[in-house]
Amino acid sequence: MNITQERIREICKSFVSGMNAEQIAAVEGLSDAAVELLLADHAKECCEIQAYLEQMGWTLEEKPAPVLLVRASPALAHGIDVSKHQGTINWDAVAADPSVQFAILRAGYGRYESQVDAQWARNYAECKRLGIPVGAYWYSYATTQADAATEGRLFAKVLAGKQFEYPVYFDHEDGSIPAAQRTACALAFFDAMGAAWYKGYYSYTAWMPSVDLGSIRQHCDTVWLADYRANPDQTIQRDMHQYTSSGTVAGIGGRVDCNRAYVDFPALIRAAGKNGFEKEENTMYSDTLKIGPVSGGDRKTMAALAESLNLPHFDAGDYIVIGPASKGDRKQVAAKAQALGLGVEDYLPPEEPEEPETPENPDVPDMEFDEVMFMLAKLDGKLDRVLEKLDLVQQALEDPAAQQVLDKLEKAGAALAQ
Repeated sequence: MNITQERIREICKSFVSGMNAEQIAAVEGLSDAAVELLLADHAKECCEIQAYLEQMGWTLEEKPAPVLLVRASPALAHGIDVSKHQGTINWDAVAADPSVQFAILRAGYGRYESQVDAQWARNYAECKRLGIPVGAYWYSYATTQADAATEGRLFAKVLAGKQFEYPVYFDHEDGSIPAAQRTACALAFFDAMGAAWYKGYYSYTAWMPSVDLGSIRQHCDTVWLADYRANPDQTIQRDMHQYTSSGTVAGIGGRVDCNRAYVDFPALIRAAGKNGFEKEENTMYSDTLKIGPVSGGDRKTMAALAESLNLPHFDAGDYIVIGPASKGDRKQVAAKAQALGLGVEDYLPPEEPEEPETPENPDVPDMEFDEVMFMLAKLDGKLDRVLEKLDLVQQALEDPAAQQVLDKLEKAGAALAQ
């Protein structure tokens, strides 16, 4: 079989993660026998992958199981995340690849300006030139709140003056960070960034038990989870799922991370007026619900309900706005909010003031009916007198003597013209 090493490794990963030979064959377009032979020839590699996954804290299924989606709802968009490690990307080719609807770009890492990603400026400029929606991320290795805050301020400085249709993420996965400091560092990073950004938290499944994800969610807008298993975690709420680091995309040599987004980030970010966009007041419609005021716990509950229904949602001060939504979803959201004792109202765009009707003839004062009829009668009498005078003029012109006078006047006028 003429199969690349990257494809072989992906097949081994699928097998270790729980897929059997028949399932792999269906996905890869190979025969069952060919997959079984390949796995037998690469048994050592399968063992190495299994040992690595177990070291990362992933629990492997004892029995093969089919691939599951992260959510019951389908992904709204598919995209990639890249850094200098992908080299000089041919973004024209990427834009032409139908599997790429967005890109998350590494802006840099650490707390020094010299650590801005070498391809950051070019990748951003190329995506904007080609109309590829973008987000950004900053890799952190801060072990103290002070260092994390420095990183957050630097990230915001690098983002300044740019627009991002997707979130800007705090990449939190460096093993050198003590577990006891991870939550505090995340909060310090987000607070230092300021309120202008639609912020996200990124890490992998085995990392999440080491942080207080509930507290982190109070300081950011969304979660991006990496889980490459055939049966990824279903319990951690996330709006984006990084499902492989071994993807193939036109215009990029070698492997690339691939992701699925489950919410309409561009609409949410524009509506919230973040990431360099002016707030679009008129993006609210009558099928959008404004819930609140809400506490932190109720906010999370309503956000989780919105996500389960695949509805857009975002924070609006002490309120959470959910929708647009269908009549049935609106009813379900309203019922849950009322059960929590929360207020529910339509969040309508500001109405345009009605302009007063302009009368057809503004010079005519308002008059009662009798006055109008009296005026018409007077006009009718004047009209009769005008008609009588016109009749007299007509009669005078028809008189022969009058005609002779007119002829003489005409000749005199001609003589004067000469």
